[in-house]
Amino acid sequence: MVLTSFGLKNVPQNVVLLIEEDIGDVKSVFFQKICSDALAIGKKVYYISTRSSEKILAEEMNNFGIQDFDEKLTIIGNFSEPVALFDMCYKRHKLCNRLYGDDAGPLHNITDADVCIIDMFSSLFIHEEVEIISEAIESLINISRDSNITFLLSADMGILPERAEKIIRSMVDGVIQFRTEYTGGKINRYINIPKMKGSLPLNKMIAYNVTSQGITMDTRERVG
Repeated sequence: MVLTSFGLKNVPQNVVLLIEEDIGDVKSVFFQKICSDALAIGKKVYYISTRSSEKILAEEMNNFGIQDFDEKLTIIGNFSEPVALFDMCYKRHKLCNRLYGDDAGPLHNITDADVCIIDMFSSLFIHEEVEIISEAIESLINISRDSNITFLLSADMGILPERAEKIIRSMVDGVIQFRTEYTGGKINRYINIPKMKGSLPLNKMIAYNVTSQGITMDTRERVG
């Protein structure tokens, strides 16, 4: 998968990874590439978006050769309720009852998926307390282990309180950050991987470009 191009020797499975970005939509391009790679090797993928409709997502994925009618791909757009996320994972998850009682009904069941992408995870919990956010991450970690699912969660830096962001980073199995710097009228983009299960932290940030084919590594320059 695309993670190997970042210089990681080991690509973890059945984990919860946090994908952060200071500004922009690069993480969505990254997710669509992940989705394409996973489907190409026969993985079942759930793609959940809080920002786009199913129609728009399907059109964007066509750029990567992904067809929305692929039987191994389920797209859920305009997603807005955190309780529905856990209702899809477990019919009666303890966090569902805590947040909303017994009012929520099951929408989908994602426990048979191999990869579950949640773009953007942070927007689902903007109005929740830090305790609820940490319990949500703990729940996803348990679900990933029990049901052999890799969760990829996206977040815009600064959306959640600083304490909540630090707690999420400390709890997840890996953190990938897309950074943008503006210098002398130029835009420089870097990938920082401060944490990844099974791998030593990279000692340099990785320069990259965004093209019509997705994210490509810029091997001419490495800074850190």
